Amino acid sequence: MRKVFILYLVLLLGLFALLFTWDRKGDYVIEKKIWRLYQQQLDIAKDPAVIPDRTFEDLVIEYRKVIARYPDSALTSGIYLRLGEIYGFKGDYEAAREAFNEAIGLYPDDREFSAEALLRIGKTYESEQDWVEASKIYNRVISEYSETDTAMGVPVYIANYYKGRNDFQQTMEAYEVAIRYYKKMASDHDGTRTGLNALRYLSNCYLEQNRWNEAINTLGTVIEKYAGSGFLAAKDIDMTVKTVNIVSAYQLRDFDVAIRLYQGIIDRNPDHRLRGYLERVIDAFRQLREKGVEAKDLK
Repeated sequence: MRKVFILYLVLLLGLFALLFTWDRKGDYVIEKKIWRLYQQQLDIAKDPAVIPDRTFEDLVIEYRKVIARYPDSALTSGIYLRLGEIYGFKGDYEAAREAFNEAIGLYPDDREFSAEALLRIGKTYESEQDWVEASKIYNRVISEYSETDTAMGVPVYIANYYKGRNDFQQTMEAYEVAIRYYKKMASDHDGTRTGLNALRYLSNCYLEQNRWNEAINTLGTVIEKYAGSGFLAAKDIDMTVKTVNIVSAYQLRDFDVAIRLYQGIIDRNPDHRLRGYLERVIDAFRQLREKGVEAKDLK
């Protein structure tokens, strides 16, 4: 009986290995096909205006062949985005939107993917100089896929659109909308990667508006809540602390702003992961003052 069980186990493991190898080979084949076609797409993107219509059509046909041959591959969904891009290069924005909508319909459960496809629909309208329709789509991304990384970047994108056109009033209004969105996301997703990303976007909004104290307080929340979460790399933590230091010293001209922030974090969290680091920063600021260096004297 034991021998039969061992034989069965060996056969089962062998079957698993065979299926895994076959699956990897399948992935390799489709990766190779997609890579080859994408190189052609990159060539088209260099100067779409001089490319014959037949070249666009042939590339679409080849992409469609890959979809038909590998309908269940995890890599297939991305091809629909490529199709939309090709139609966009050609200037056929209606066909591009059809491709992106097709992608959303086929992969409704992949919310990040759907958000990206919807965002690209918005950009087709922008390419047609139709900001009214584009902004409607962008707001749909925010409302329908609020928790996705794609949606997280849209409020700032909208603000930057108005900023690029020197529309001060619309820029300020867009930033206020963005701030409300990021505050809600940070609260609704507290302790998660989404909550962290919302705080980082929120701090950037404040920095863009020269709202220094609000930016510092938001960055302080990032340090206090997320430094030990595993969501922040060491370089990200270092950059966050450096931003607080720079804003305190060069914008607010007050070392005590950073000192109070860090000391508050330590007082509330005696075992905080960054306690030693923050204590060294506090000590460095205090040494500057002991040497007669004042933040207001920094240039």
